[in-house]
Amino acid sequence: MHIILASASPRRRELIHQIGWTEEVCPSIFEEAETPEEARARLLEFPAGIRETLSGKQDAELVTLFNAYGKGKRICEEKGDEVPIVAADTVVTLDGDILGKPRDTNDARAMLRLLSGREHAVKTGLAVFHKDRVHLHVETTRVYFRKLSDLEIDRYVETGEPMDKAGAYGIQGRGAILVSKIEGSYDNVVGLPLTALYEMMK
Repeated sequence: MHIILASASPRRRELIHQIGWTEEVCPSIFEEAETPEEARARLLEFPAGIRETLSGKQDAELVTLFNAYGKGKRICEEKGDEVPIVAADTVVTLDGDILGKPRDTNDARAMLRLLSGREHAVKTGLAVFHKDRVHLHVETTRVYFRKLSDLEIDRYVETGEPMDKAGAYGIQGRGAILVSKIEGSYDNVVGLPLTALYEMMK
């Protein structure tokens, strides 16, 4: 299977290769929404059917689907959709709040302290475009952090790994030792739920 991947994420590329697919990487210049309020205010950018679908979604699902659809649609307009276009957006949510990528090291420490010893959700919105059809899906994984000491948090932040990741951690890297267990798709926490994507492509 060959796809166009509307993402520059090396983690998503590795996951695509894991299942034997090939990809053309086409990062989208779509301006992502950071909050549910922003996503709702910009729904008029999308066709009526998509607006109707997204308007009924809860906050985190709305943001991930808004961003995934917007990124994929932009590439679809540039390259056409004869080859399947895959776009994704992943967020971490805790108590209903969306945790994006940390602004700086202090923000990363604050996020990790919030997650320490608690359960949170990782949600990835998927959008697949192919021959005038669009498929949308949100995958959710529950992630449980063990209790972290301030020293552990400081040492992890010093590695630099948290800085480009939603929720300030990467489960596929050194952040694996922060997690006590998960419920759901591991690939989803990395950034691309492969089984869900495979089912959509079918």
